[in-house]
Amino acid sequence: MKKSTDPIILAVALALLALIVALLAYMFPSLSDITGVRSLEPVGERAAIIKPDDIQDRLSVWNPSLWKEPSRHHRLFHSDEYLFYASEYPNGNYIKKIGPDTRAPSGVPLSWYRKYGLDFTDPLVDREDPDNDGFSNIVEYRNDPVGVRQKTEDCDGSKSTDPLDPKSHPDYLARLRLQKFDQRAFHIRFTGYQQLNGVYVFQLHLDDVPSYNQPPLKKTGDELGFEGYVIGPFHQEFKIVVDPRTKGEVNTDVSTIELDKPEIGLKVIVPFRQVINSPESTADFIMLMPSEVDKVIKISRGKILSVPFVTGASYRVIDINEGGAKLRDTKTNQDYTIPKLENGEWDEVPQAHGAAGASH
Repeated sequence: MKKSTDPIILAVALALLALIVALLAYMFPSLSDITGVRSLEPVGERAAIIKPDDIQDRLSVWNPSLWKEPSRHHRLFHSDEYLFYASEYPNGNYIKKIGPDTRAPSGVPLSWYRKYGLDFTDPLVDREDPDNDGFSNIVEYRNDPVGVRQKTEDCDGSKSTDPLDPKSHPDYLARLRLQKFDQRAFHIRFTGYQQLNGVYVFQLHLDDVPSYNQPPLKKTGDELGFEGYVIGPFHQEFKIVVDPRTKGEVNTDVSTIELDKPEIGLKVIVPFRQVINSPESTADFIMLMPSEVDKVIKISRGKILSVPFVTGASYRVIDINEGGAKLRDTKTNQDYTIPKLENGEWDEVPQAHGAAGASH
């Protein structure tokens, strides 16, 4: 009669199961390894019995504020951290594994947040200002030089200021922005010229001045007597142009005269009997600081500007255009470029204390 093999198979299975249990028991840390408690028995006369609550206090994993990588890695299991990117949900790669070079959606490395104990899981962490110096975390991370608007993802944090130290912050002048500028027709027109005793004299008309106060004939080198302008070089020229009405050729006077403002290095080329845009633009500047929300500094080209928070310095407005403005330090003659305000820059300014909110 054939013997059944079932008992043999069962015995082998039990032996394998026992081996696996023994292996897992060896690989898993013991309770004493986790808690640091070697014995629950009192040792000596002054030793007290350890209660379950004492063990619970040691098990930080029972009530974690944020999971931390254990110093002693387990032989079998290893946990990875992942970050949710709401801006890429639901169609993009919105869950990403955290590595040593991982950056937040704003472009700031998670390692930089951790360096200063900042909670990168807080969606408002970039705009927060823990040291109350008026500069948000993301602004202190970039630490933009004056006149430069860096992309956050292009910065490595090596030049960051300390977001926890109110004495460590970016340059105040780097927070100045050109909000807008207004331009109008130039109010000085070149209306006539003639030669007297071998010297050219010029007739200039000031649109903002009454007729009885118009300047007399001027020659090169004379002061105009209006807004600091000096009469510069004259260039006489004629060109053959086609009249758009008659389609005939006409010998046209296209002479020009230069008006100079030596104090700011401004030169305006004024064509004969033509209207041009004025270089005397008016600028609206703003400071990207919590206390300066809704405050606008209006100033004309050539005038002196005092910048909030910047003490002991003043700046002359040298140039204004669509891309920004140029300022010149009145003491050092150093020039600074001021960028045009970009969308979203107010969102990086911490909310002023006591303010309910502001929109831009």
